[in-house]
Amino acid sequence: MITDSSLHILLVEDNDSLREATVDFLRKQGHQVTGVMCAEEVDDTPTRGVPDLYLVDVNLPGEDGFSLIERIRRTQPMAGIVLMTARSHLNDRLEGYESGADNYLIKPVEQSELLACLQNLARRLKPAVLVKTDQLFLDSQKLCLKGPLGQVAVSHGENLLLAAFIRAAGQKLERWQAMQLVDPNEKGLVAANLEMRISALRKKLSACGAPDDAIRTLRGFGYALSCPIRLM
Repeated sequence: MITDSSLHILLVEDNDSLREATVDFLRKQGHQVTGVMCAEEVDDTPTRGVPDLYLVDVNLPGEDGFSLIERIRRTQPMAGIVLMTARSHLNDRLEGYESGADNYLIKPVEQSELLACLQNLARRLKPAVLVKTDQLFLDSQKLCLKGPLGQVAVSHGENLLLAAFIRAAGQKLERWQAMQLVDPNEKGLVAANLEMRISALRKKLSACGAPDDAIRTLRGFGYALSCPIRLM
């Protein structure tokens, strides 16, 4: 069992039985785990904060695992990423590492090997150190935004929304996706209220040093994040 710390893990696996068994196993090891079946659900599924580590299958419906982890690595340079796949050819393994994987495990994966892999990655999964004074950072553990002009607190919903923007393809979210993140219980949030929430988040971004149009409204679609933000 990993003793360094409990990890927040997102598992992307389209085989229902394998996904459920892996989620159950990792939860018994003390980790917080969410399982989804495809890359698109990574953007659509609200989680409690930003994952520390991603376990990703390669052969996924829609966007494949290589493309997904390349997106994750661009926006979360400190995240742990492990590919678990039956594709064992050398070219596949090389593509996995080039896409940003920390490790490449060949299915079927023994539980002891998976735990050893996670234990090794857990040693380096620490909050990122701010090294660029002009860079904005989202600290999902402390629920705050940090930038060259200072830092501001964000709500749980704002944290989820920003994290989803950062991970999403093109940093764009459809209106219904943003609505689900702001109001996951679907209690009847209307478009006008959503726009108010977005406006309040723009002001917080601006207070940290982001441009006033850090979140742009895309007519007939939704919203786009137009400034770089790193996840901590």
